[in-house]
Amino acid sequence: MKVSAEILKEADVLLISLFTGMILLFVYDLLRIIRRLIPHKLWLIGAEDLLFWIGSAVALFAMLYRENSGYIRGFAIGGVLVGMSFYSLVFSSWVVKGSVFLLEKIIFFVSRPLVWTASFMKRPTNFLIKLVKKFLRFLKKQLKKVWKAVRMGICKL
Repeated sequence: MKVSAEILKEADVLLISLFTGMILLFVYDLLRIIRRLIPHKLWLIGAEDLLFWIGSAVALFAMLYRENSGYIRGFAIGGVLVGMSFYSLVFSSWVVKGSVFLLEKIIFFVSRPLVWTASFMKRPTNFLIKLVKKFLRFLKKQLKKVWKAVRMGICKL
């Protein structure tokens, strides 16, 4: 029994729409990972979501235009939704939690030399700051003495 070319094309569109849904949700997981690593304000989260969904709409339109000559078919949209659901149920939590864990460890190990350097430089820096403050207090006292002498000289005239 032979399968018609149209059925094969529709199966191909369905498969591509499944993968498109999975890719879209993976991109959203990248946003979620960034949000867990770097705290965001509520308005920034909203702006990121808006840009994501605009990009998703463009990607979905491009996929439909390329694969199905721009015809919006229910099974193609359903395929995207099923692909998103499948990715969400099977991979999403592993990708987000694993990536956040791994990136936090990498950031920790990369930042350690900077923390050690900062703590090593803290004592000399504090010493210099105290020295500068003493010098500024000394200058202030000297300027007060000079100002007092100038004022007395002006009053005698």
